[in-house]
Amino acid sequence: MFSLARATTLGTVVLAAAASLAIDAQPSGPLPPTGPVVVVNSATEADAATLYNSAQARFAAHDATGGLADLERVLAITPNDAEALALQAIWAEQANDPDTRDAALNHLANLDPAAAQTARDVINGVDAAARIVPSTSPAVVAASPIAIVILGHGLREDGTMAPELVKRLTAGLAQAYANPGAPIYVSGGAPKRGITEAAAMQQWLLDHGVPESRITSEDRSTSTVANAQNTTRLLQQEGIDDVILVTSPSHVRRAAANFAATGTLVVGTTTTDTDLAAFLAPYTKAQQAGLRLEATRAAGIPKSKQVPGPPATGTGSDGFPEADLLSTFTGGSGSLMPSE
Repeated sequence: MFSLARATTLGTVVLAAAASLAIDAQPSGPLPPTGPVVVVNSATEADAATLYNSAQARFAAHDATGGLADLERVLAITPNDAEALALQAIWAEQANDPDTRDAALNHLANLDPAAAQTARDVINGVDAAARIVPSTSPAVVAASPIAIVILGHGLREDGTMAPELVKRLTAGLAQAYANPGAPIYVSGGAPKRGITEAAAMQQWLLDHGVPESRITSEDRSTSTVANAQNTTRLLQQEGIDDVILVTSPSHVRRAAANFAATGTLVVGTTTTDTDLAAFLAPYTKAQQAGLRLEATRAAGIPKSKQVPGPPATGTGSDGFPEADLLSTFTGGSGSLMPSE
């Protein structure tokens, strides 16, 4: 997952010094005012952040081509922006552009190998999730160590479980019998009447004979993204990288993509029978855009970046206003002086 320092690219600094020359001026007359020195940014991090945010808005609208065009402009300003490079690789895959994908991954691997691996996890995870065929039969897997993860479903207002959540637990119990040595993780927060989804799920499993020592509760999540992030942290503490995911047919692909994006490999799935027939066909590339978008959130790639404000304009030791090196200067009229 991402924890990235933003890279900075220096712009051009142009100093427009006012000359103390007076042509045809009266010797005793005052010099014309030069006006204050005004600082403006040109091709700066502010521009890059604005373009990054535009790209993310386009991706949210499933406009991969438009978003990639914005990212190309971002990377022209800040070529070592790891977050932009990761998004470029991930969405180039959506746009069927392997050359751009591979170039971005190669650059990112040299810059930040961990970020490059996260981008690959998203790409591979979305592809694998799109091909999942939901099934009510317990998954048969040989991987070890492995965990069973049962995802929550909103509780009723009185704190009782909705029928679909009971179905998920029933499917999870069948999977637990198929893998008697696997620990079980129940994930879900959103408390009602002081009861979290995870607490209700754990009690149901206890009531159906599952030993308490086998169950771990993750009771903070209020979304599928958070399910993946929070459960992955618990799994990593136990050295577990592979899971069997238990949820509903309508949810399983999205959940699997999110878990993959956090570094947890989904090696099997089992689902309820709710609307099963409607979700048997693998996702098309167009349908994968939604999986891809949410997986980038699970991976920790920022949805947006803060656009920096104007630079400080205090007086430096040379008598000129202080500013960062991403600046050009203008004359007193406020018109931009050409840079060279």
